[in-house]
Amino acid sequence: MSGRHIKRLRFGFLFTGLVLALHTGASAAADTRQLGLLKEHTLTYCSSMDAPPLASFDLEQRPQGFSIDVAQDVAKSLNLKIDWRIVPFSGMIPALKAHQCDLIISQLFDKPERREVIDIIDYMYSSQSILVPHGNPKNIKALADLAGMKVAVINGSTIRSLLEKENATLTAAGKAPMNIVVFGQDADAFQAFRLQQVDAYGTTAESAAHFRSVTGDTFQEALPSFNRIPTGIGARKDEPLSSAVKQAVADLVHSDRYTQLLKKWKLENDRF
Repeated sequence: MSGRHIKRLRFGFLFTGLVLALHTGASAAADTRQLGLLKEHTLTYCSSMDAPPLASFDLEQRPQGFSIDVAQDVAKSLNLKIDWRIVPFSGMIPALKAHQCDLIISQLFDKPERREVIDIIDYMYSSQSILVPHGNPKNIKALADLAGMKVAVINGSTIRSLLEKENATLTAAGKAPMNIVVFGQDADAFQAFRLQQVDAYGTTAESAAHFRSVTGDTFQEALPSFNRIPTGIGARKDEPLSSAVKQAVADLVHSDRYTQLLKKWKLENDRF
């Protein structure tokens, strides 16, 4: 084959590669536009940032936690940047539906009533816990043992719903119901418990483990963790972004990255 033919072949290969690269880039850009993002090239997450070790701020006010790492992995797989919108837990679904953010990531439990209004893409399991002072001085072994006591919870939480259901059972049995004290943020509920303004603190097992780790032997779980439930990312129903996130999460949970993130935050028992 002559040198002229070789040069022509090389040029043809290069030109074809360039056309394919440009076409692929254009398709990626088009796909990104079709996701219906609040901001171009950016995933805007709603989060309460008050649920360590899943989502909170470090000392330099940077987001940190297992869920934060998951959010970042999803954004990276979609070639998008991240913007954070801090919203109280009870306001996150309304904010998502009002297009104030693209996604929710803040220990969102996958419950049927939530799936009626949003899509939920699961990436871990979570459980519930009741914290009491060390030594369990009031001998709380079951939810029924909280009858007549003050229990701190956050608004919109699953533990609040579970305790309200237990209150109905206590009342029907002629027993004093719990005094459920509702706070806007988990940190405020824990502070009330730490200052002994309430008898117990209802939260997720993950948050309970975190608070125990940072306070030594001051507190303990009154009963084994209960009500294990899938936990995921919230998205608006039947939108292209929801499908894209579902694929990104599926890729993550089947990867070594997922295993390393669970180990990093000591959440191996929450593997999805």
